[in-house]
Amino acid sequence: MNILYLCLGAFLFAITVLDIIKTTLSSNGGGKITNLVSRSVWKVFFLAAGRKGKSKLLQYAGPSVLVSILLVWVVGLWLGLFLLLLSDPDAVQKSSTLAPADAWEKLYYAGFTLSTLGVGDYVVTNDFWRIVTSVAAFSGLAFITTSITYFIPVLSAVGVQSKLSLYISSMGKTPQQVLTNSWNGQELSSFFDTTSDLCQMLLQHTVNHQSYPVIHYFHDSKPEQAITPAVVLLAETHLMLAQTVSPQAGVDQLKMSMLQKALDSYLNMVKGSFLTSASPKEGAPVPDLSELEEKGIPLQHKPLFSHEVQEHRKLLTALLEMDGWTWDVVHKTNG
Repeated sequence: MNILYLCLGAFLFAITVLDIIKTTLSSNGGGKITNLVSRSVWKVFFLAAGRKGKSKLLQYAGPSVLVSILLVWVVGLWLGLFLLLLSDPDAVQKSSTLAPADAWEKLYYAGFTLSTLGVGDYVVTNDFWRIVTSVAAFSGLAFITTSITYFIPVLSAVGVQSKLSLYISSMGKTPQQVLTNSWNGQELSSFFDTTSDLCQMLLQHTVNHQSYPVIHYFHDSKPEQAITPAVVLLAETHLMLAQTVSPQAGVDQLKMSMLQKALDSYLNMVKGSFLTSASPKEGAPVPDLSELEEKGIPLQHKPLFSHEVQEHRKLLTALLEMDGWTWDVVHKTNG
């Protein structure tokens, strides 16, 4: 018996099973193999798209990540079982002639065992390999089925993500427009009437993101439907309310605090799991307040943003760049 093949096969089979369990049954994100495959596939698409968020090519990144993960799991289980069988020259034999199976025939046997086809033209030779075959067959049935059904909650989470993006973008194309649309001549009550729904959807998206990190790679090439510009738009609106709008405009501090917590939860999750560097190439623009002044919204007479807030905006800039966007899609600096 070849001990090297035996150990390699057992190791590969085990780490694949553990990765499937961690990814599909855990609420704390994907396994290491899943995360590596996801990042690699996204990077290929991102580079091929020229790092531009408006590229339609990026719309295929998310589905491609899901298919790639499933293929890696299937190959991991298949190759693991194949190496186990390869460790013993007499592990498998032809049922008709009882001649030992060669490497290709063992690969075939491993495949139909995992798929539980039970063809029967090849059989194992002793009780040890019968047990291994039974374990592999049950594993194939359980884990490959689990892998496929994993797609359902992922696609549901993508739907929540799209709903949140459209909800935020429907409020206005820029932070200034969100505020002017909410102004009734005396206060910004319309904005705060939506805050509870916004917080609920954003927190749900954050929880989904932690459970199914793969949704991070589902990208929409239209800025008004993409999640990253939408969240940055909401964060900028919150900053302008906190830093530039006077409390006389009817700023609800409780709902401001709720929105801050929801935004912080999302940004901290993304920063910890996906953002490798918070040192963006672009600088965050200074917001134009003329639109607010023309609308009659009372403003505070103090510096627009503190050093702490500027650091926070660096994170927002890095978040945009990570997804192929610029500040143009938030503040519409190019009209």
